[in-house]
Amino acid sequence: MFEREPLVGTMTAQVAKIIGMRVVGGEFLPGDALPVESDLCSAYGVSRTTVREAIKQLSSKRLIDVSPKIGTRVLPFADWNLLDRDVLAWRLHAQFDSKIIEDIYEMRLCFEPRACYLAAQAGNAADMQLLDRRYRELADAYTSNEVRAAAEADLAFHMTIIEVSRNGMFITIGNGIKAALRVSSEMLLRHATRPSEDLELHAAVHRHILAHEPDAAAKAMTDLLSASQARLLPYTVKP
Repeated sequence: MFEREPLVGTMTAQVAKIIGMRVVGGEFLPGDALPVESDLCSAYGVSRTTVREAIKQLSSKRLIDVSPKIGTRVLPFADWNLLDRDVLAWRLHAQFDSKIIEDIYEMRLCFEPRACYLAAQAGNAADMQLLDRRYRELADAYTSNEVRAAAEADLAFHMTIIEVSRNGMFITIGNGIKAALRVSSEMLLRHATRPSEDLELHAAVHRHILAHEPDAAAKAMTDLLSASQARLLPYTVKP
């Protein structure tokens, strides 16, 4: 019995992902009823236990609502937990549309420049050493032309700034949107036409934080995010 639990968990995640992708991709619209349990079991070749656990996961992400009287229905978009890592990843993979990217960058512009300000204002020597190392890792990754490595280094650079800000809410938001940052960064790097310019924008952020120049650091991050959004939008799909 205990040896089968990891398999059930794996299958549960797979079924939750399949159904979740169908929901966020628009195959099941808000208010629509999902197929009954027996049909889902047949469609995916899994047990009722697996389907029930998958439905529980989707319910916890506020994609669906389960009611004994009306069955399992898709919730309105406004109810979805859009910061959930899986929901973000599913939306980006289902359709890389411009509205998602605009939403992500508008949110990032609300808090990342301020995180830079706080990091430059209050970061200690150890913080500056860590940020300096993250920037150098990013620069090395850019020169290697390995998209996945560069995307991970970019994520680490931004997350380090957020952590150095020591704002608990910023850190929570940053952790919540890691999936979106990773996917958008990879796509941006795959279509990069001016990598040296992009690296220079990161260098400006790095330079002003290490120099303890809060206002300049915040502006540099605003410039970086605005430029990234402008470069990424042409590769998205209009919803």
